[in-house]
Amino acid sequence: MRGLLITAVAGIASIACMSDGIAFGQGVVCQLPADGTWVRFEGSYAQVELRPETTAGKLEIDPWIEHVTIKSVGKEVAEYREKKVPCRWIEIRIERGRERDGKVDTGLTGLEIYKVLIPESAVIADNVDDEGVPVSFLPLVKGYRKVGKADPKLLTEPALQLYPLGILVGYYRELTVVAEGVDADVGIGAIKANQLQGDIKIERPDSRTVQESTIWKSSDVPFGVARWSAKLTRERKDAQSNRDEFKRVSEVTIEMRAKETGRDARSDLSVP
Repeated sequence: MRGLLITAVAGIASIACMSDGIAFGQGVVCQLPADGTWVRFEGSYAQVELRPETTAGKLEIDPWIEHVTIKSVGKEVAEYREKKVPCRWIEIRIERGRERDGKVDTGLTGLEIYKVLIPESAVIADNVDDEGVPVSFLPLVKGYRKVGKADPKLLTEPALQLYPLGILVGYYRELTVVAEGVDADVGIGAIKANQLQGDIKIERPDSRTVQESTIWKSSDVPFGVARWSAKLTRERKDAQSNRDEFKRVSEVTIEMRAKETGRDARSDLSVP
């Protein structure tokens, strides 16, 4: 079962990285709170294999638990674009697995930790900057990634890359505000948020991937996001067949809500 879920998400990674604008995501970091602040999101991660060509029908895989903790764990002045600028160390811890004894059993690969140094000026709440250019990534001054019990490795990418293997919310060139000032329905008190929706469609002759997401943004929550949900649908057909012959083969859904915050953040990674 674990392999099926990993394969479903990993299978879109190469396609996503080829499509302009969605490989790098700013989605869960839209503002910078005071250093030392943290927020933890909790939710579920589920998969259905539809198997349209078999008589056995669909296979529903028991949902996994997912926790995502985002922390501000330090400040420093560093060089970015040939200038010394204020930067912030942000750490994102992703835990995914079955529940065991009240905790998430992440197994060998269900734990990821990203520790990245980013220019403070690069973090904005809007989806576009002052010149109307889409904000498609968070640039890195430097960063590290740890998977499971392995040692942290230096990131070589120029930007923070969480989608799709880390956090299943891609970058959207357009996010539509569908409601303003609504109850975010989270576990950290009465939070009002703006509800935004976006979708991405990636199509090849023999496959089509559609991701639909809803994001609740609020300045009252550390890092600016109170909640998010996503649905990833995978469709297939013969390369020579017409487009109306696409059939759904799998669906992955995720629902995450802010559950706890604090101001005593400590880094989980000891790096140079």
